[in-house]
Amino acid sequence: MRPFLARLLRSPLGHFLLLGGLLLIAQQRFEGATRPEPRPRIVLDAARRIELERDFATRTGRAPTETERARLLAAAIDEEILYREAVARGWLERDGGVQTRLIQKMRFLEDGTDPSDEAALLARAVDLGLHRDDLVVRRILVEKMRLSGSALDAGEAPTSAEVEAAYAAQHERLRSPDRRTLAHVFLSADRRPGRAREDATALHARLVAEAIDPTAAVALGDPFPLGHRLARRARADLDRELGAGFGRQVFAAAPGRWSEPIASAYGWHLVQVEAVEAGETPPLAIVAEKLRRDLAQARRERKLTSLLAELRARYEVVVPDEPAGPQETG
Repeated sequence: MRPFLARLLRSPLGHFLLLGGLLLIAQQRFEGATRPEPRPRIVLDAARRIELERDFATRTGRAPTETERARLLAAAIDEEILYREAVARGWLERDGGVQTRLIQKMRFLEDGTDPSDEAALLARAVDLGLHRDDLVVRRILVEKMRLSGSALDAGEAPTSAEVEAAYAAQHERLRSPDRRTLAHVFLSADRRPGRAREDATALHARLVAEAIDPTAAVALGDPFPLGHRLARRARADLDRELGAGFGRQVFAAAPGRWSEPIASAYGWHLVQVEAVEAGETPPLAIVAEKLRRDLAQARRERKLTSLLAELRARYEVVVPDEPAGPQETG
């Protein structure tokens, strides 16, 4: 056998086989070294998706739209990624709130063990995976990861120049709303069923013809729960108190004159605007700190968004078949 192997190794065929074997071994080792590690998987199965939709329906009283459903899935994926990243960073064993929670659970499960050996209790809790389905632990870790991922370094804090630029860009948004002070005569739809508008039209003609002032005019109408003089109301205030569109009509009315009848959620109103107050933009010194906080918050949100995008690339997200949707319960 040995003479045969010796002759084979000295022959061209032997050289060919040996070289081929070496090349095969080298190729296998190269492919093994360059083959990327499989990405960890996050599976959002149908049951989990139905659970998300049920939670949404419980909060809102309706099923989510397609856009809302996509947001629910994205938020659930982000939460799982942040949770796993927090565990990978060792916060499971280092966060005081998480430690306390897991140790308490182990003391409950292992009644009779030495309660003073907290390190051992914590280690056993982690080994048993008690953290995986604990919503309190998950929320602590996810929130900790959000705070860490969005924390600004000293050099990332908004500068005075950036605050001034934000003030210039948001000048109109910072402006306080225009306001009106008004008196009104109210004609109740409940007290005047079917004729409140007609009565309002007739009373308007009388108020104009006789130049009746607001103090005397109030007695010609009905009581109103908010009073007959509304001071310094913005358009949004009037819409909120009296119904959509009421503020627009009041702001269109000429000051010092009785308006045409204006409908509200309660009935009809004859309005006289007594004072017009234009909105103002506060000085930079008044709003600088708020602008600084807003800029910092926007920067934190962008930083967290960037981190999440980086982390998502490390995972394979699997979303199986579309769920049937939340089921009605009797």
